[in-house]
Amino acid sequence: MRLARLLLLVLLASGLCASLARAGDRPPEAFGEVTFEMPDGGAYAQEMITMVVRFYFKARATTEAMEQPDLAELGWTQLGRDTWAPTTIGSVKWFGVTRRIAVFAPEAKTYEIPPFVHHVTLIDAEDKRWKVDAVSKPVQLTIRKWTGRTDGPEDEDTWWLPARSIEIRDSWTVDPATLKAGQATRRRLEVTAVGTIAEQLPPAIDTQSPGLVIFPGPVERRTEIVDGMPVAQAVYTYDIRPHTGDPVILREVLVPWFDVAARQMRQAIVPGANVGEGMVVPGQPTSDLEAAIGPRGRLAISLGAGIAAFALGAAILLAPGRRDREPVPRRLSETLRRLRRLVPLYLADWSGKPPALRAAVHRLALEDGELGRRWLADPAVTAAMAAVDAGLFGGRGDGTVPPAVAGRLTDRVVEARRRVFREAARPAEPSLAADAFGR
Repeated sequence: MRLARLLLLVLLASGLCASLARAGDRPPEAFGEVTFEMPDGGAYAQEMITMVVRFYFKARATTEAMEQPDLAELGWTQLGRDTWAPTTIGSVKWFGVTRRIAVFAPEAKTYEIPPFVHHVTLIDAEDKRWKVDAVSKPVQLTIRKWTGRTDGPEDEDTWWLPARSIEIRDSWTVDPATLKAGQATRRRLEVTAVGTIAEQLPPAIDTQSPGLVIFPGPVERRTEIVDGMPVAQAVYTYDIRPHTGDPVILREVLVPWFDVAARQMRQAIVPGANVGEGMVVPGQPTSDLEAAIGPRGRLAISLGAGIAAFALGAAILLAPGRRDREPVPRRLSETLRRLRRLVPLYLADWSGKPPALRAAVHRLALEDGELGRRWLADPAVTAAMAAVDAGLFGGRGDGTVPPAVAGRLTDRVVEARRRVFREAARPAEPSLAADAFGR
C-alpha cells in the first residue's frame, strides 16, 4: 500500500514538472496600449484627435480580431487598415499591430475609453499554437474649453468647423450674368474640408439675397480617407432666378472655420455674383427707370451735367499754381462724377415707383464697380432693400411700398456709399520699415 502511494506521488510530481517546463517555454502574454495624438495644450470640441491603438506579441499571429469598445459618445472613423510591423522594445523583438482612429468629441469634458481586446492565435518556431486575449488599459480623453475671444464650439449661434484646410468651388449651369427675368440657373457649391468628417460641415449655407428667388436643394455628403486623413465633402445646390428684369448682386458669404494647424480662426468665402448684369448697360437707364424719370427728369440730368461741366471749368481756371492744376481738376471731376450718378437714384425715389428705385440702386452699384459691391452688401442697405422687396413681392401681393420705406432705402444707400468711398480714399498708413538705403 505504501509502495502504491509512493508511486502515485512520483507520477504527480513528474506531471507538474512537465507542465511547469512547458509554461516556461511559452512566450509571455501580449500587451496593448492606447495613446492620443493631439495639439500641444489639448484639443477643442469637435476637433480631430487621432487615437492610436497598438498591440505587441512575441510570436507571429495566424488569426486575429480586434474588439473595439463602444465609442457612442464620440464621432469616429478608422483611418485605413490595421498595419503589422516588427518592432524592438528594449533588446527584445516583438510583432506589433497598429490601428489609427480619428475621434471627434462633441463637447468639452473628460471621456472614458474602455479597453480594447485583441483576440489572436500565436505560433512559435516549433509550430505550437495557442490563443491569447490581449487587453489594453482603459484611458481618459480630456477636451479643453474654448478660451478664444471669437465664437467657439460653445456658441449655439455659430457653426463651429475645425479643419486643416477648407476649399470652396462654385459652378453654375447658366452664367448668372446672362439671366433674364424668370429664367433660372442652378448653382453648385462644393465644400471640401481636410481633417474632419462630412457630418461636421454646415447643414446649410445661407445665400439669400434681395431680388432673387432661391430654392436650396438637398445636401450631398461623403467622407473619404486620403493618405491617412479624413477628407469631408458637402455639395449644396440652389435653384436661382431673378424677381424682375433688374440686375441683382448676389452677396458673398463668409464661412468661419478654425485652422487646427495654425490654432486660429479663418474665413472661407463663398463668392458673390452679378445676376442679370446684361439686363442693364452701365450708364443707360432701364425701361422702368426711364419711365420714372420722364422728360423733366432727363432735363434735370442735362442741367446737372452742364452745371458740373461749368464747375469743373471754373476749378481749372481758378486752381492756383501749375503744380496744383492737375490734382484739383482730377479730384473735382471724380467727385462730380460720383454725385451725378446719384441723380437717377433721387429721381426714382421722387417718382414714387419702387421698381424704378430698385433698378436705380442696382444700376448705381454696377456703375460704382467693386465699391458698389461693397456698399450694396452693407447690412443697413440689405435690410432696407429687404423691406422694399417685402412690399413688392410679399404676402399682400399689391406691390405697395410706403414712401417712408422707399425713402429709407435711398438714405441708407447714400450713407453707405459715402462711407465706402471715404474709406477707399483714405491714404494708407506710412510704413515704418527702412527702405533699401536704410532710411
